[in-house]
Amino acid sequence: MKTDEVRQYLERFPRFEVKPGLSRIQHILAALGDPHLAYPTVHVGGTNGKGSVVAMLDAVLRAAGYRVGRYTSPELIDARDRIVLDGEWISETAWGDGIARLAPILNSMDDIPSQFEVVTALAFDAFAQSGVNVGVIEVGLGGRFDATNVVRPELAILTNVSLDHRALLGDTVDAIAREKAGIAKPGIALLTGDLTQTVEEIVRAECESVGATLRAPGPVTVHRAARTWRQATYAVAGFDGLETVDVPLIGRAQADNVALVLQAVLQLRTRGLCVPTDAVADGLRSVRWPGRMEVAQVKPTVVLDGAHNPASIALLAEDAAELVPDPARRGLLYGTLADKDVDSILSLLAEAFPTINVCASSSPRALPAARLAEHAHEHFKQVTEYHSVEEGLDAWRAHAADEDVLFVTGSFTVVGEARCRLMEGS
Repeated sequence: MKTDEVRQYLERFPRFEVKPGLSRIQHILAALGDPHLAYPTVHVGGTNGKGSVVAMLDAVLRAAGYRVGRYTSPELIDARDRIVLDGEWISETAWGDGIARLAPILNSMDDIPSQFEVVTALAFDAFAQSGVNVGVIEVGLGGRFDATNVVRPELAILTNVSLDHRALLGDTVDAIAREKAGIAKPGIALLTGDLTQTVEEIVRAECESVGATLRAPGPVTVHRAARTWRQATYAVAGFDGLETVDVPLIGRAQADNVALVLQAVLQLRTRGLCVPTDAVADGLRSVRWPGRMEVAQVKPTVVLDGAHNPASIALLAEDAAELVPDPARRGLLYGTLADKDVDSILSLLAEAFPTINVCASSSPRALPAARLAEHAHEHFKQVTEYHSVEEGLDAWRAHAADEDVLFVTGSFTVVGEARCRLMEGS
């Protein structure tokens, strides 16, 4: 199939409807010969940071000489950017061939799968077809009933747990933790980041119930030693042969993510994967993960960050205050999806930004700019409303001085549209 034909075909399947259960994805994969079992995998879940951990592990394993398949969501620029083989998006040819292989199976199903299930099956099949040595797989939503949870990983990772997707996962952190802990597998280690005591107890109980081994944080510790707009340098303890590491991901949350990646490498070594320390340093130095505290333009500076829940927004606000000490130089362009905790997020942003520019992306799930502006007036004295991401970005750039910095955030749909606009002018 050609790219336009693939896009039209995928539109047949519900994109925003979450359909619980694994029966559909299991049926599709069985018909394909269970491609998800053809290579070892690492399965990464959590509320925040899971995509960064996946990107870092992908880079480290490739530096160690492995052919790696990386699956993430949502897309930032194009649907194909979710499926990455050896550092490159899946080709248009492989994308079309994959859908052509899936179509007869999908067309015969009475229980229509979601679009996410279709693309997940496509990713697993593409990785098997290309002969990857290892797959690094990000959980899409939740964990227990996520379509990716059919893998039998060498290692599962849970980055953290906080409130997000409350309508789908539950109104409390405890309820969300139970869903995310569902990626635990019998006989396999579940490595976690820092968790509250209550959440850790929930995760531990899930591990015990399925026969997984819980690996809490340690023995590796990571502390940021320096940071520029280009990279952060981290001091490392507890990982033999590595005292410092440079990473081009500058957000303050990345210290925890780097620590998790280093601990994951130690676990993977026990599972027979050869990952030399030099490859760890080289991989982390080379990692790229667009839309996560990404400096997309300088003089004036534009930073793109897909923070979309209170926990990630709080970190963004702290980063902005540290990186740009003068509040008058900090600009903010914010748009969000309609299901987010908007007032909590705006309250956090108001602590770091004196004014706000609001917008709406083209996503059908976007909160309209006029409604967002109503909320924003409760937290900011000055609110400027724009009908699109491009309009807001262009208006700021037209009047910005070289010393000014604009943070674009709120959702990956907003960040993706801003990134496309900036690339048009590059």
